[in-house]
Amino acid sequence: MKAENRVYLVSHGRVKRVMLTTAEPWKTPAGNYEIQYKTRHAVFTEDGIRWYIPNFLSFYQRPGATGTIGFHQVPWDEKTKKLAQPIYTLGLPGYSSHGCARLAPKDSEALYHFAHEGTKVKVR
Repeated sequence: MKAENRVYLVSHGRVKRVMLTTAEPWKTPAGNYEIQYKTRHAVFTEDGIRWYIPNFLSFYQRPGATGTIGFHQVPWDEKTKKLAQPIYTLGLPGYSSHGCARLAPKDSEALYHFAHEGTKVKVR
């Protein structure tokens, strides 16, 4: 749920895990989607920084953009190894992504194993 900064893993109508996230609510449109693809090791370059993005699961193609929105571990700078935000700040205001849902390492790992291409995603 965007307003709560939470991701819920739901199986057979039951919540299996609740995870804190940081996302930019207005950049992640509400709707029903599905996982399009997933990759263990994604990279994104912005302002000269090459961000390493583990456990990326894409679910939304932004109109007119080359990148997709998805779930992933908090990114880190490949050169300095510095995280884009401290893990303890997940779920709190003050940090934002480009629309993706950032997760703690253990949560991104759990989601990566839980979801597959075609898994339903509801953004509310």
